[in-house]
Amino acid sequence: MKYQIALLTLLLAVTGCQQGQAANDERLAPEPLVEAIDPEKNPIAAVKAKEKQMNVKADQDVDALRREALELIGDASADDNSQCRVTGFGHKPCGGPAQYIAYSTKEGNEEEILARIAAYNAAAEAENMRLGRMSDCAVVPKPAVELSGGQCKLVKNNSY
Repeated sequence: MKYQIALLTLLLAVTGCQQGQAANDERLAPEPLVEAIDPEKNPIAAVKAKEKQMNVKADQDVDALRREALELIGDASADDNSQCRVTGFGHKPCGGPAQYIAYSTKEGNEEEILARIAAYNAAAEAENMRLGRMSDCAVVPKPAVELSGGQCKLVKNNSY
């Protein structure tokens, strides 16, 4: 009986919690789902809960956030090297950015670009946690950025 009540409570808690739409259509990273069943005490229920967790569609589409950030960056065109910037893009499960990306401040929308990238990074981190992903934990060195052919491009750092 206690087991049934606990399971029912867990089920209601998981299905009843939904993240609302933020004001001004601002996208937020999905909250990570936490498995509350001890696999040593109840391995069958733990496996079923994990399968259910893997099939839950995230509130925010991580791929859509990625596309929006890349769309905003565009071709990173610039007139001067001082308009070129580099920032982390994505999230490695061990921490840190999955890669770096070059962008331009020529259009004057640096704040908006960084906000979209931050939203994507947060969603990627939450998705990694929700799915229990792992990575090689290697540190991705931050590259330099330069103006080449009217576009900001990353320069590979050979010192690593």
